[in-house]
Amino acid sequence: MASSNAAKITRSSLWLMASYALAKGSRLITQIFLARLLSPEDFGLWGMVLVITTLSELFRDTAIASVLVQRGLEDKDLVNAVYSLGINVSIIMFLIQTGVGFLIAPFFNEPMVGPLTACTGLVFLVGAGAGSHTAVLTRQMQFRALAIADSSAGFARLVGAAVGAFLGAGVWSFAIAEVTRGVADASIKRRLSQYRFTYSLRPDPKVIQQVWRYISSLIGTNIAVYVNTNGDDLITGKVLGAKTLGYYTLAYQLAMVPTFALSQVNRINFSVLSQRDNQGKKLYVAQVLELYAILYALIYGLGFLISPWMIPFIYGSQWQAAVPLFQIILVFAYTRGFMSIFGTTLNSLNKPDVNAAINWILVPLSIPAFLVGIWLDGVQGLAIAVALVMGIGAAAWFWIATCHVAQWDLKTLMQPILLPSLSIGLILAVLQFMAMNLVLQILVMVVTYGAALSLFSMGEIPQKLLNLGRRTLKT
Repeated sequence: MASSNAAKITRSSLWLMASYALAKGSRLITQIFLARLLSPEDFGLWGMVLVITTLSELFRDTAIASVLVQRGLEDKDLVNAVYSLGINVSIIMFLIQTGVGFLIAPFFNEPMVGPLTACTGLVFLVGAGAGSHTAVLTRQMQFRALAIADSSAGFARLVGAAVGAFLGAGVWSFAIAEVTRGVADASIKRRLSQYRFTYSLRPDPKVIQQVWRYISSLIGTNIAVYVNTNGDDLITGKVLGAKTLGYYTLAYQLAMVPTFALSQVNRINFSVLSQRDNQGKKLYVAQVLELYAILYALIYGLGFLISPWMIPFIYGSQWQAAVPLFQIILVFAYTRGFMSIFGTTLNSLNKPDVNAAINWILVPLSIPAFLVGIWLDGVQGLAIAVALVMGIGAAAWFWIATCHVAQWDLKTLMQPILLPSLSIGLILAVLQFMAMNLVLQILVMVVTYGAALSLFSMGEIPQKLLNLGRRTLKT
């Protein structure tokens, strides 16, 4: 039975990772395509729009419907109430986002922010109710269907951006791409789920009250995460202008691509953890943390080495200023992955309120840190503040809080990540003082990293990776 479950989890992970690769690949192509046609100022303008739309997305019915993954689908009254609430909130959020867009445009002194934000808000209308279908597919672990939907939506975004760009839409190509993606995502998930919901304009308040603590805590967590991870964009856009924000936005989005892939795996992690006891949760989380650290430490290490060549080559020489920002933000991106795993663990423990509290405590630290960073060294100082405070510091806070809530030994969730993290950090530090070409640097990093993991784990890590490979091939 355990072997069967492991195979199912591995197979589900492969489906979601494959869909993520396709979706993110198409998004990366879209980004490169638009970066070649548009200016850093255009990217900065879209970054200002993202400050608003990213906040609005926290209230999409996908977040609300996630309670169905945690609670199950047996209670039809609960399922229909959550579905109805999601639709109502989606309509309201479209109206709010439209109004806020026009109100905040003068703050940035960019009139185009208003209509761009309103156009992007159409995603709420076309996607109303789709979050509940996503929850059904997730709870039933139909990750193949989710993979198909995510991949198709990513391709639709690419097509929308391409059509907009060729028609000369300029910065509007971003908005066209998002609306196109929203239409594809919602329509496909509704069809694949084939779950019949019953909508009610006024959902049963008694039923909603049963899950309101979970939903409100989850949304509270997301708002705090938004403030902590988007306050830098808000401050950069206001203080340093659209062009600098364009460089920062591209560097940030590119650095976060591998970590965003973890969000796909966390959909599986949440479903698995929600159905295990406390001891099972502890063992599973330790394994996930170790695997993430082993793989992502190397991925981000390689990204650090090749970025001075990669970014100007792919995006164009006008994006050279994004290179040092990208290298600094990699620290935040790597540690953000750990926080994502810890947050998923807390939600599976039915402690979304603790997850929210952890993030809100970080708010009074993050904003002042961003301002001090800009004051000391402009946008690079901001990036350093993000890496130190919202990266390393926040990850340590999540680690301590998760162990405390679950009553786990601190070493349980620390030991799996130490060796890969310290190894890649030391290797990168040494390589900075060695004069060798890029290819040789990459070779030295990969060989040294593999040797360090094998030697200091007494061969345990290579054996675990080998076993994982065997299970993967069997699926």
